[in-house]
Amino acid sequence: MTPHPKSVLHLFAALVLAAPLAFPVAELAARPAGFAALLEAPRAAPLVLNTLGLAAGAVLVAVPLGTAAAVALERGRVPGRALLRGLVVIGLVVPLPVCAAAWQAVFRVAAVPDAGGWRPWALGLLPAAWIHGVAGLPWVAASVALALRTTDPRLEDDARLLGGRRAAWRWVLWPRVRAAALAGACWVAVAAFTESAVTDLFMVRTFAEEVYFQLVGNPAGVAAAVAVTLPAWLAAAVAGGLILRRGAALRVPADPPEPREPAGSWSLAAAVWLGALVLVGVPLAGLVARTGDAEQLARVARTHGGTLASSGVWAAAAGLIAARFALAACVWARDSRPAARLLLGSTAVAWVTPAPVIGLGLKGLIGVLVAAEDAVLGPAAGFAPVRALLYDQPSPVAPVWAAVVKFFPVAVAILWPAVRAVPHELVEAALLDGGPRAVRRDVIGPATGRAVRLAAAAVALLALGEVVATKLVQPPGWRTFAGDLFDAMHYGADATVAAMCLLHVAVAGLAAAALLAPWDSRAESAANRENH
Repeated sequence: MTPHPKSVLHLFAALVLAAPLAFPVAELAARPAGFAALLEAPRAAPLVLNTLGLAAGAVLVAVPLGTAAAVALERGRVPGRALLRGLVVIGLVVPLPVCAAAWQAVFRVAAVPDAGGWRPWALGLLPAAWIHGVAGLPWVAASVALALRTTDPRLEDDARLLGGRRAAWRWVLWPRVRAAALAGACWVAVAAFTESAVTDLFMVRTFAEEVYFQLVGNPAGVAAAVAVTLPAWLAAAVAGGLILRRGAALRVPADPPEPREPAGSWSLAAAVWLGALVLVGVPLAGLVARTGDAEQLARVARTHGGTLASSGVWAAAAGLIAARFALAACVWARDSRPAARLLLGSTAVAWVTPAPVIGLGLKGLIGVLVAAEDAVLGPAAGFAPVRALLYDQPSPVAPVWAAVVKFFPVAVAILWPAVRAVPHELVEAALLDGGPRAVRRDVIGPATGRAVRLAAAAVALLALGEVVATKLVQPPGWRTFAGDLFDAMHYGADATVAAMCLLHVAVAGLAAAALLAPWDSRAESAANRENH
C-alpha cells in the first residue's frame, strides 16, 4: 500500500534527503582534524553559554505565553477567537528575519543612546532571545491547542460531573497541556540551537553562527564547521526525540469538537487582546512607522514584487514536492514498525540539523554531481545540464532542494497523524476490490487530502522565508525575496526593509486566511447544527 513505487521513494530519500545530510558528516570523518575546533576553550565556552542562554530565554518567553494563549482560545470565552487563531497561524509562517526586523524597528525607538552606554535592546543576547521566544510562541500555542482539541470530550464531561471544572483541568486537560507545552519548548529550543539569522543580526555568537567563522578561518573548512555544531546538534536531537515520542502516538480526529462550555470573563478577554496588541500590534506599528507612507510601500512593491512572486511560485513547488513525498513515506511506514522508526529517525535528523550545515552539505553534494558530470561529458561540453541547473546559471533548483530538505519534517509532522487515522478496514477492503490504485484513489486520497494541502501550504510559506540554508547554494544571478530582505537588514530596519516585511506579512496573512476559511466554515456549520 503506497502512493508511489517504492523504488522512486527510496531514490528520493537517498538522493534528495539523505545525501545532503550525510555529506557534512562524511567530510568530518574524512578530515578528523576538524574536531580540533571543539578544543578551542576560549571560543567554546562563550559559544556554550550563548547557545544555552538563547534557548533558555526563548523558552521562558514562548512557553508561558503560548500555553496561556492556547488555553484561553480553546477553553475561554474570548470575543474574536477566529481572528486571534488566524494571528497564531500567521505567526507560524512569519520567518525569523521578518520578526527580527519588526522588533528591531521597535528596539531602535526604545534604545537610550545616552544612558551611560547601556543599550540592552540594541544588540546582544537579550533581544535575540526575545525575538526567538516571540517567534516560537505560535508553535507552543498551536501544540497546546492541538492537545486540547484532541481531548476526549467524554472524559472531560465525566471529570466535570465528579469534581467540577477544577477536576476536569487537573485530571484530563493538564496532563495533555503539560506534554504539549514540553513539545513546544523543545521546538523553540531546537530553533535556537539551529538558526543563525537572528544571532547574526544581533551579533550573538552561538554554535550555529560559528559555522561561518570556521568555514572561512579554519584550514579544515567544512569539517571544522560541522564539528563546532555537534554539541548543539546533539542537544537538538534530544529535544527532537522528546517531541517525536509524543507526536508519533498522536491521533487527530477528523472533526475535533468545539469546547461546549467556554469559561472566563471579560478580564480574560482583555488580557488576551492586550497580549495580542503588544506582541503583534507593537511590531507591526513599528514597521508601519518605519515605512513612512503608502508611496514607499508601493515603490518597494514595484521593485521587489517580481522577486516575491517568483519566490512564492518556487516555494509552492517545494511545498508540493515535500508534501507529496511525505505522504508516500508516511503510508509506506504506517504498517511497519521498522519503517516507522526509520522515517521518524531520519525526520528528526533532518529537523535538528542546523540550517548552515544543510546548506554546506547540499553545496558539497552539488560539487560532487558537477564533477561527475564533467568527468562524463568533459569540462568543455557545450551543454552541461547538472552544472546549469545547480551551479553556475540562474536556477531555482538548488534553493528549492534546500527548502525541501529543511522542511520535509514539517510535512511529515502534519501528515503522519492523518495517515495513521485512516481505518485499516477501509484500506483492506479497497485493496481487495481494486488493488493499490484503489487504495490511493478511494481511501488515502480522500482521507488525507486536506492534510496534504495543509502540509504543502505550510512548507511553501516556511520556504518563502528561508534564507540561511538556501543562501549557501544560491547560484549566481538567482535572487530570492528572503535573501534580498536579509541582505538589506544588515543596514538597519530602514523604510525599505520595513516595507518588504509588510509585504511578506501580507502574503502570509492572505495564505492563512485561505487556509482557515474552510475550517471556520465547517466549524460554524457544525455549531449551527448542534444548536438546532
